[in-house]
Amino acid sequence: MADPWVTNTQLWYNTTYGTRPGFQQIAVDGQTGWQTMYALTRALQSELGITPLSDNFGSTTLAAITTFGTITASNPNTTSSPSNIVKIAQGALYCKGYNAGNGDLTGVWNATTQSAMAGLRNDLGLGISTSDLTPKLFKFLLTMNGAVLAAGGETVIRDGQRAMNARYLSRKDFYVVASDGFFTRDTYTALLFALQYEIGMADGTANGNFGPGTKSGLQTQANLSVGSTDTAKYFVHWFNFALRVNGYPSTFSGSYTSTTASQVTDFQTFVALAASGTANLATWASLLVSTGDADRPGTGADCITTLTDARLSALRGAGYTHFGRYLTNTPDNSPDKCLKWGEIERIMAAGGKVFPLFQTGGGNPTHFTYQRGTQVAEEAGNAAWAYRIPANSIVYFSVDYDAYDWEVTDNIVPYFQGIQDVLNASTSVYRVGVYGPRNVCSRLADAGLAVSSFVSDMSTGYSGNLGQKLSMNWAFDQIQTVWVGSGSGLVQIDKSIVSGRDSGVSGLAPAIGVGDDPLIPATQLTAFEEAWFGACVRYPDLLPQVDVMVLNRNTVRSRVQTHDAFITSLASQYDVYKALILTPLIWEGMVINVGDDTADAAVRAHYALLELDEDADTATPDDSSTGPCQIFARTAIAARAYAVTYGLLEERLYDPEVWQDVWEVWKKLNTDEQYNITTAMFTMMMYANQKAGMSTANLRQLTPSQVIRTCYGYNGDMVYGRNRMQLYYVIHRWHDSFR
Repeated sequence: MADPWVTNTQLWYNTTYGTRPGFQQIAVDGQTGWQTMYALTRALQSELGITPLSDNFGSTTLAAITTFGTITASNPNTTSSPSNIVKIAQGALYCKGYNAGNGDLTGVWNATTQSAMAGLRNDLGLGISTSDLTPKLFKFLLTMNGAVLAAGGETVIRDGQRAMNARYLSRKDFYVVASDGFFTRDTYTALLFALQYEIGMADGTANGNFGPGTKSGLQTQANLSVGSTDTAKYFVHWFNFALRVNGYPSTFSGSYTSTTASQVTDFQTFVALAASGTANLATWASLLVSTGDADRPGTGADCITTLTDARLSALRGAGYTHFGRYLTNTPDNSPDKCLKWGEIERIMAAGGKVFPLFQTGGGNPTHFTYQRGTQVAEEAGNAAWAYRIPANSIVYFSVDYDAYDWEVTDNIVPYFQGIQDVLNASTSVYRVGVYGPRNVCSRLADAGLAVSSFVSDMSTGYSGNLGQKLSMNWAFDQIQTVWVGSGSGLVQIDKSIVSGRDSGVSGLAPAIGVGDDPLIPATQLTAFEEAWFGACVRYPDLLPQVDVMVLNRNTVRSRVQTHDAFITSLASQYDVYKALILTPLIWEGMVINVGDDTADAAVRAHYALLELDEDADTATPDDSSTGPCQIFARTAIAARAYAVTYGLLEERLYDPEVWQDVWEVWKKLNTDEQYNITTAMFTMMMYANQKAGMSTANLRQLTPSQVIRTCYGYNGDMVYGRNRMQLYYVIHRWHDSFR
């Protein structure tokens, strides 16, 4: 609803300043908002002679208005003419909801304006002894901060805000804080200043940060217990205020009662501190900053570094019991942070437990969509299965940035809904956890989309951590980056407090992939085919190809059935899983289309001309992806040369620069399905070596990240690699069930 007094202010601004250089017209809508506050700030700067103009009421503006002086009935002198500076103040008072002159901008600090100013001062906790507008109050006027209890605000919070203004506004670096009942970043900073002033820090030393000086002062001066009361100092008041901010029903009181002690005990137990019921430094720290006392011992460690025996020995010796390790790498494989084969077994042999982490993005809101959530759930579920993480274990998915609350609603909640939908429907069900700031963790817990939280509390400046309560389902609280050990055991970790709500993974599921893959049982072919078909058509970005897949479905099924004995023998001979061979055979066969037939025909035409005349000038292509696994002849030449080099194959080396060699290989790929399938296997083996760093001797030990990069090599597209990883594991898991 439009406010006519605000409308008058906006009209006056447009008439007075709207056409001047450095200004622009603002909407006349009667709504108080930042556009009006910014406009009035620029107007004040103009009147004070400041250039260039800015939306920000910063140190330059504050210095200039300080030089101008406090606004009173006699300053400025308005005997001869009204003052625009006074009009700006009156307009700002209207925007705050105070009657500064019955809707008029008189430009005179008259009785009505003085009454409005006194009302504002009283609401802010400054009393009504004066109606003067000081420079700091002018700065507050030109913000959207409120002076009265807002809807949803808490009276106890407002009591504390008003007390801060009354007690500390005379201090050099303390500015007026809103008295609206909401604990915001500004109120948080004001609380730290308040404690520093109570400790005795001088102006210029007090800085609103929870640093060594603040810790030392609280430790020596603010150890509170039942019976502690405030006299000259306000430590009990601010401790009760901090309790309230953290969700406990304290009042803004100067008495530390048995009720206070009970609430403190509950808080200490919740955040995994020793439950003493007293206000010691550790408790103050946990109330005031998301890390709490970051130097306190922790038993959780997450890192991007492979945990060797030496590193584990150092970590276990330092008291660490729970280890967060990543299931996969990011698509670019940098850093190489994922679990390695045998690492989980090594951790457990050392007496440790694992909490699995998954992050292949998550540093900005664009990553978070429902579709991407379904994809990361597939990746994480496959990786967890491959590493033999038991079903029902919790996997922590990352939100690695300071997400605004609206982004949680619009982006992150749908993303986690996608994760949950896929993991709940998979054959090996994993529970969903979240790594992220406090607000993200709490929102997802409340929505039923995360059963456990790994809280990124080291990011103390995040709005999602400042003034936010620790999520009720927190399991790991990340508080400090530290180095542990020495020599070969030296490792950098992020230290966490462990709550015990997630006990971690302490045992592995039964071994998988033991021995050669078997033939596909005839009785299970149909169900297996439905699964691989589903893995091919599930991606919305491939919708134009779905019709082609439907047409090719029976052909691919027949091809798999026809060549199953041959593929089973190949896999055994070369010590690979059948998934390495079947992934390109199934996927590439599913997407063969008329364009491929046209390309093949063009290649035949090219060589038909060359066979008639080697010097013929032909514009048609000399190579195409062909056959059931859609391989280029030159790729096949490279792959088969790789196989020859590593003693996997005995045949002459073909030259990709000799057209007769290219043509000979292409014809075999096009007409001999088993040749094509074998070459596809060599191609996958080559890329497992070149893209994933694996030797030919242990290709059954590809990590999930290496599977992605192997598939990526086959097509040269990372999305292809990620999506075909899902197909690889569908095939692999089915064959494991055939054993």
